[in-house]
Amino acid sequence: MKKRMMQISSLLLMAGLVSACSNLPGLHQTDIRQGNEVEETRLAQIKPGMPALEVQRILGTPLVRDPYHPNVWHYTFLHSLSTGEEVTQQNVKITFDRNDKVMSVERLS
Repeated sequence: MKKRMMQISSLLLMAGLVSACSNLPGLHQTDIRQGNEVEETRLAQIKPGMPALEVQRILGTPLVRDPYHPNVWHYTFLHSLSTGEEVTQQNVKITFDRNDKVMSVERLS
């Protein structure tokens, strides 16, 4: 009887410990990265008059190319956690002239 009571107590204790571990904050957080992360060193390489192909070589393909404004490229990046907490958000807008040369570079956030 005493042995049986000890087994049941041990089983309940282990079940309690295992279930307590499942509610630890941050235990199952996923790092979510979406879009093009633009590093300052790469962005500093983009200069007025630079061809669009060179910009694409340095920064990669833009996330958004507006069909109504084909001369504007948007590089957008969002880094968040699975909890919904936003860590980083970047928006870079590059505008080109008629000859596909850089006119301006703006960091929107």
